[in-house]
Amino acid sequence: MAILRDSLFYERMDSVLMMDSLDSVRRDTLVPAKFVGYDALIYRNSKINLRKTLLASKNPPIRKNLGNWIVLAWAVFISLLIIFFKSNFALQYRLLNKAWFSHISFNEFFSTQTSVFKNSKLLTWLIISQVISLGVFVVLKTSYTLIPLNDFALVGLISIAVILLMMANQWLKTVFAFSFYQPSLSRDYAIIFRIQSYIASLFLMPVLMFIYYNGAWDIRVASILSLVVYIIVVYVASLLKFIFSGHFLQNQSNFILILYLCAFEILPLLVLIKSINSLLVYD
Repeated sequence: MAILRDSLFYERMDSVLMMDSLDSVRRDTLVPAKFVGYDALIYRNSKINLRKTLLASKNPPIRKNLGNWIVLAWAVFISLLIIFFKSNFALQYRLLNKAWFSHISFNEFFSTQTSVFKNSKLLTWLIISQVISLGVFVVLKTSYTLIPLNDFALVGLISIAVILLMMANQWLKTVFAFSFYQPSLSRDYAIIFRIQSYIASLFLMPVLMFIYYNGAWDIRVASILSLVVYIIVVYVASLLKFIFSGHFLQNQSNFILILYLCAFEILPLLVLIKSINSLLVYD
């Protein structure tokens, strides 16, 4: 019992001393002061330090393509061309966007392809060429680190090259049509090809932008595959639409037309696919 009383006595003394020490600490440290809820200088310095830490970090690695504003500016320019096309050629814009799935709009679009809407035709080809040029630019920038041209010169060179290539393709169709009396080749198939190319380019541009600024994939391989898929879809859709639209049966000589399509459209497409496949495998 004596031991128990002593232990209780000392425990009570310890608690009293502890309370006295806490009271003294409160009296010594709790000094009345003005409450400051926000310090602009401390916040600014913390943001600066955080920015320096993020810029110096290599995890994840810095993507250099995020600083390339030309791709974004080019996409904005193409979007402005589409807006200009819609505002100045509303009828052609509506029919062209519906012609790939609506047979009524398809026939109506065919009937309006006269010299009156020549400017809308040129504007459509300009939009298609710019989207393809954007894809080629992305492939070149991600494939070669040292290009002996600045970005503006490279953009101009690619745009001119793509436009000349498309003009040569159309010129080849015209020459073949007049040489072998194939009127549907220079008119019907060309119109169908333009419809499919324009619609597919509207899907290609956001895909290229997503691939370029995503960074999670191999940008070069994904861009090449996107362009290849675009070309295949355009040619296959154009051929099927031309065959089943009724204009193929109105042609004077289907044998010569099929010979042209196999020699100048399908065969180069197969060679292109084979070359790109070899490039992706052995590079």
